[in-house]
Amino acid sequence: MTTYTTDVVVIGAGINGASCAYHLASRGLRVAVLEREAAPAMGSTGKSAAGVRVQFTTAANIRLSLHSLPVYREFAQRHDREIGYQDIGYLLLVPEERWERHLESVELQKRLGAPVEVLDPEEAQRYVDFDPTGLAGATYGPWDGVVDPHMATLAWVEMARELGTVFHMRTPVTAIAPDSPGWRVTSGDTRWSCGHVVNTAGAWSGEIGRLAGLNVPVGPKRIQIFLSGPVTDTRTYPLTIDLATGVYLRSEGDRVLFGLDNLAQDFGFTEGLDDDWLEHVLLTGVGRFPWWEEMGVDLKGSWWGYYGVSPDNSPIIGPHPDAQGWIDACGFSGHGIMHAPSTGVAVAELIADGATTTVDVEHFAHTRFGQDVPVEANIF
Repeated sequence: MTTYTTDVVVIGAGINGASCAYHLASRGLRVAVLEREAAPAMGSTGKSAAGVRVQFTTAANIRLSLHSLPVYREFAQRHDREIGYQDIGYLLLVPEERWERHLESVELQKRLGAPVEVLDPEEAQRYVDFDPTGLAGATYGPWDGVVDPHMATLAWVEMARELGTVFHMRTPVTAIAPDSPGWRVTSGDTRWSCGHVVNTAGAWSGEIGRLAGLNVPVGPKRIQIFLSGPVTDTRTYPLTIDLATGVYLRSEGDRVLFGLDNLAQDFGFTEGLDDDWLEHVLLTGVGRFPWWEEMGVDLKGSWWGYYGVSPDNSPIIGPHPDAQGWIDACGFSGHGIMHAPSTGVAVAELIADGATTTVDVEHFAHTRFGQDVPVEANIF
């Protein structure tokens, strides 16, 4: 058995694991990252639609975005690395029954400093063609957009390595045990002794918790993202979401990415693309986007992956209440990419300082479950 000693073991080299590793190393901590895949960002990170937005309904999520999006927008200037950020925007199409409540959220977003535009259905059609039946209006976030999840993850990996972080690929965690005052983390015949464990294993975070005898209420739900054939419209479509149905789309070169997340499905590592679900998505979406009738589907360019989903579809960020030196940063339910910058900062402050000062993650503590806390409504 080969044993290493380090300050922090981060489990998972997706975008949140990479962000945490960099921010921890920037505080002078020795960090080891253990990843079961052959390279970073091969799990949920690389299988996402890569959207980033400020259009949330709770102050806690809005604040995470208000810290994270400027990091993405200015990443090249701050770190001299490109991450593929494109401010294509988010366009939310809002049905009449949700309009009043949606405008209350917009006022909260603006009050906290988020730029959001309120549009009538006719104005919104300058971005993408749709049937306005049943819609009261739309909102557009000019800061919102997409990043390249592989580029962003690898940028943090490179910066963390420059600060001394060691990334161990093809290193699945097989055992975790308390080792007062810290932890022993084992992979095969190699062991790491550390003061803190950071669980950033995405959809596998619940399994990592169970290895340590901890309940981390995060499980996998399959997502499916479909790619169209070439389209003739030369506009760049923002990430457009029909809030009446949940169907979404955005431009991907001369094609369109589209889908519908089924967060009501059972937990499980279900694999593959589902033809019946594709048919359901198309039939659901064509009512709002009639031009989908003529849109081909490129199944070879489509893909599937997993969300790591929590009971209330918001992340768990912070210490586990039943274990000293254990930090969870998981359960993002599809929002892990957009909040990775603020998550990395929060985790580093929790470990290095014992509390957060840059971003407030109290809303995302384990202890919120069963309490009367605001639940995020804009889950797509």
